[in-house]
Amino acid sequence: MQTRSEPARRASVFGLVLAVLLAAPGASLGQAAGERVPGDHWMRYADVEQAGFDVAKLAAARETWDGLPSSAFMVIADGAVVAAWGEVERRFMCHSVRKSFLTALYGIYWDRGEIELNKTLADLGIDDEPDPLLETEKRARILDLLKARSGVFHPAAYAGRTDTRPRGSEGPGRYFAYNNWDFNTAATILMQATGADVFEAFDEYFGQPLQMEDWRVSDGYYHYERDKSKYPAYPFRVSARDAARFGLLYARDGMWHDQRILSEHWVRRSSALYSIDSEIMGYGFMWWVMREPRFTRHGMFAALGVGNQMIAVLPKTDMVIVNRANTYQGEGTPMPALLDLIEQVLEARTGAPVADPRLVPLEVGSDPKITQVSNDRLEEFLGEWDFPPSPLGLPPRMKIRITAGEGHLVAFAPLAGTFKLYLQEDGSLHMEDSRERYVPVRDGAGSFVGIADASSIVRAALTAAADGSSERAERLLAMVEGDESMEVGVGRALVDLLDGNPRAAERGVRQLAERSDPARIEREVNAVGYALLRTEKAEQALAVFELNTRVFPEAFNTWDSLAEAHMVLGHDEEAIRFYERSLELNPNNENAKTMMARIRARQRN
Repeated sequence: MQTRSEPARRASVFGLVLAVLLAAPGASLGQAAGERVPGDHWMRYADVEQAGFDVAKLAAARETWDGLPSSAFMVIADGAVVAAWGEVERRFMCHSVRKSFLTALYGIYWDRGEIELNKTLADLGIDDEPDPLLETEKRARILDLLKARSGVFHPAAYAGRTDTRPRGSEGPGRYFAYNNWDFNTAATILMQATGADVFEAFDEYFGQPLQMEDWRVSDGYYHYERDKSKYPAYPFRVSARDAARFGLLYARDGMWHDQRILSEHWVRRSSALYSIDSEIMGYGFMWWVMREPRFTRHGMFAALGVGNQMIAVLPKTDMVIVNRANTYQGEGTPMPALLDLIEQVLEARTGAPVADPRLVPLEVGSDPKITQVSNDRLEEFLGEWDFPPSPLGLPPRMKIRITAGEGHLVAFAPLAGTFKLYLQEDGSLHMEDSRERYVPVRDGAGSFVGIADASSIVRAALTAAADGSSERAERLLAMVEGDESMEVGVGRALVDLLDGNPRAAERGVRQLAERSDPARIEREVNAVGYALLRTEKAEQALAVFELNTRVFPEAFNTWDSLAEAHMVLGHDEEAIRFYERSLELNPNNENAKTMMARIRARQRN
């Protein structure tokens, strides 16, 4: 009988042992902590003490997180998961985190010598419309855009925070001003210089090499607001667990296991501090750099977005911390509380990690409303439709294009991007990621004419009630029967108010405030009041603002809004009285001071 040689036999045994190790759910291959990265899936510590964390202190941090408006939170230490709380697999909107993704792409092309950061806007042929750039603004370099120091104070698409000054008042490189014009234009410059699409390039250089689990190229889109600028924003939707992979790449100075993705020079350069924004943080190349001693000792810098989406990178301790807020529903995590939570997590690491911890696969949830149906049930939905549909009586904001997927629908909206829609048993459509419910809308003949979300339906019902058509308002609200969302609850209460039932309305708003975030309820009621003001229904707006002051008498903004409605109606004395009440609650309310001065000047004249 032929036998194998001793080396071959040893190799065979080694292969068998390796296969067993790879298959074992609690296995550790002894990978060095500084090289450990996730593969197809994240691994977590079976015992967080092996990562150096105190169990009780980490549990206390979890309790803190439970009390915050946050939908997902992850802690990564030495390349494995210490904590994964909430919906870490769900894609949330990234908002300004997108800018840190873009600067990483700049690093790819700069490392290759394919892009020159000292080129000016004039060199690149960059101008804008409808308002052209000034000649002085065209002297800004790509480098100035990355640092938000261009001196271009031009309107921009997708504007959130905007630090502005008069056009031409600051030269390039001299003044830090956070303005989406810089960030949007930087993306267009990258595409022109390289021929790459932002989302395809992100997928090629980060999504695939980092083995992101949830990211797809269709999770990004170009958001145009051509009345402001021809340069689009480039919003992303990314899950917490994929964001953590991106953060880990930066924590490792651009290395991913044994593969160099970004140069260490670019990572260090882009995360350096170039501008002071506050005592808490400053700015690098589209990264926020922490300035407080409790974080500087960890070398912490972060990608930040609306709602305090955060990818915090702590390279000195090989950690990444991710926070995601559900801004689909208006959620936002307060920054002071978030930073205190991060400090609490860091203080929970009281010991040294073991060299060879036991790791197990991270288990995550899934969306229970994802369905698959036969495509013939979806045919009537296919096409391009007004949104919101005309039977709601609202002006259309855009066209939605609906195409067929495999057992589901795919919707593209110019102001939201691409989402899958899943048909539910009750005939409604469930949107992935946002998890909003959409209702098919039909015309008088029963033909499908589009889909509507709860927000549009409630807005239509409020419009009908304000116009005195209570029966139509009730028919519209019947379309969202069973929807327990805050927005629908507020809508129902305010329809009662506009129908002449203020007691029922006040009771409804108070009940909502008791079972959810009172500040959100107050803001939602206020938003309805301003919507009525914009449509020249000042008397109805006044009733809404009065209701808000009864339910939230200690909120300065409710009195400010009530004063504004009186001002619009020409009730100057009432307006002054309520602005004064607002100032009693918040002496720093500059709007109240300005409006009172305006009223008194008008009275003198």
